[in-house]
Amino acid sequence: MPPNIKPNRLMTVVVQEQDIDAAMRALKKSGIESTRLASMGGFLGRRSVTLLIGLVSGQEAEIIDILRQNCRTRVEYVTIPLEGSPLPLPAPTPITVGGATIFVVDVERYEEV
Repeated sequence: MPPNIKPNRLMTVVVQEQDIDAAMRALKKSGIESTRLASMGGFLGRRSVTLLIGLVSGQEAEIIDILRQNCRTRVEYVTIPLEGSPLPLPAPTPITVGGATIFVVDVERYEEV
């Protein structure tokens, strides 16, 4: 972002580890800078990356479009024991993971010191 333009919105994006390289390359190619933080998902405990992106109003659509093109959902299988079974037989259960989870909030104050 040019030094004379101050961001007035903050986008927080949680991306699965498999998609982060493609997403960051596409964002950088479009001139969108981000801060990358390692994170971990709560439900499956999978590794992910949280991106912090400072932006001005009107940039959200472009960033969301880039993320849609580079972060995809996929079906993975987790094993859970069958209830009521005399043996602990694991049952593969499909779950949908991936994509990007996006939060956008207004920035009340921005300073560089």
